[in-house]
Amino acid sequence: MPFKKGQSGNPAGKRKGTRSRTTIQLQQALLRLLDEHIDELSVDLSGLSKKDRVNAVIALVRHLIPAAINPEALTEAQMQMIVEYLENKRNEQAHTEEKN
Repeated sequence: MPFKKGQSGNPAGKRKGTRSRTTIQLQQALLRLLDEHIDELSVDLSGLSKKDRVNAVIALVRHLIPAAINPEALTEAQMQMIVEYLENKRNEQAHTEEKN
């Protein structure tokens, strides 16, 4: 059976953009390392020039914050989940404001 251009060999496989277990484990290890050594990191960063400090922080953040999601790549079910989540948050906020 020949492969069709643009079609996965395993359509039920991992979705595009899904982080691997290794990526998640590395991210968690980096967060633990930062948490355990935040004071030393602050001292080290303060010794850098402003430009180098900004570049260092940006480099760290790239490994800690997931990339933005392209809404056009979401399925209908995923879009519906996001809408429901946002509606629930809005309702919770309105309910909290009513109490106050």
